[in-house]
Amino acid sequence: MRKTIKILGSLLFLLLVFVYLNFFSSFIFPWQEKDAIQTTLNWGGLAELPKEAENLTVEKEGSAFTRTFIVKFNANQKEIENWILNSKRLKNNKPKVSGETKSYEVHPGENESFGGKVSVEKGLVTIRMSWS
Repeated sequence: MRKTIKILGSLLFLLLVFVYLNFFSSFIFPWQEKDAIQTTLNWGGLAELPKEAENLTVEKEGSAFTRTFIVKFNANQKEIENWILNSKRLKNNKPKVSGETKSYEVHPGENESFGGKVSVEKGLVTIRMSWS
């Protein structure tokens, strides 16, 4: 009986850790990364990432009721310009310029999302899109 309680307790603990990581932490499981990127692009009305994108990172924030994805990548200026021109919500969107940073506001987002912001600074693109 004690062994069964220990096993059930261990399984419950592992389940709670998995639920926490999946719904409440910024950690993205490897099998979720592709979907997170595609969701971010869909919410922002953005083109597929440039083929030459480097240093790709994906983070998430929020809870089970709200979600924000942050996608970052590096690319050369020409690739970034082409990506902006191919993105339906950026190509006619005038950026706010502050120093070397260009920021594009996307509000509301696509597919009933809240939207967000795309920032470009010295070859680093940061996409931040939210849903609530």
